[in-house]
Amino acid sequence: MNHVVLVVLLRAWAVPDDPFGPIDDDPDQIRDAACRLVSPDRVCSPPEPPRPVQPRNLDWLESLVKIVMLALLVAIVLALVWLIVRSVAGRRPRLRRKRRRAADDADDDTETSIDSSFGRATAIDASHDPDAWRSEADEHRRSGRFRDALRCRYRALVGDLARDGVIDEIPGRTTGEERSQMESVEPVAAAPFGSAADLFDAAWYGELVVADTDLDTMEHLERTVLASVAGRR
Repeated sequence: MNHVVLVVLLRAWAVPDDPFGPIDDDPDQIRDAACRLVSPDRVCSPPEPPRPVQPRNLDWLESLVKIVMLALLVAIVLALVWLIVRSVAGRRPRLRRKRRRAADDADDDTETSIDSSFGRATAIDASHDPDAWRSEADEHRRSGRFRDALRCRYRALVGDLARDGVIDEIPGRTTGEERSQMESVEPVAAAPFGSAADLFDAAWYGELVVADTDLDTMEHLERTVLASVAGRR
């Protein structure tokens, strides 16, 4: 009996069900439904965030700048080449004029002599006569410059032969050319003249140390050559 009364009392004093207790509905769905009832659409359904602005494609501009720079570089190179070519072309006429003037000066110093005995025309260096060469040779010899004295003695010999109408006296001509002409014109004087030319070459182009006795030898050969030529007139 007591147990029955206790159960009845507990039921009488039982707390009614909590209206805010756990329910079976999804809270998110309830929130969304309430939001749609009381709020505008932009709150419940906010718009998507704006997309970031994409930078413009400037590759074409970069390519254009590269093309312009390349064209400018090519233009500069072509301009430099043109200036160099023009400068070289401008120098050539001046070089030709200088060479022409030098040739004219050489022609002015070279005369033509016709010897009545041999009847041949020979070129003569009018800028230096044989007597002047011999005077220089004597001065060099007194000063001990035997090599220079030997050179002057040989040049005096060639000058005499040119004025005698035997061989040409051309500045810068080699002894080989003078030997060849002497052999064809005056074979009788070719041997002593060749010895004089050998002595000159050994002293001027070789390693011969010229002594005073070598000058005596050159003077002897000089007299022999001139005597041989004079005997053929």
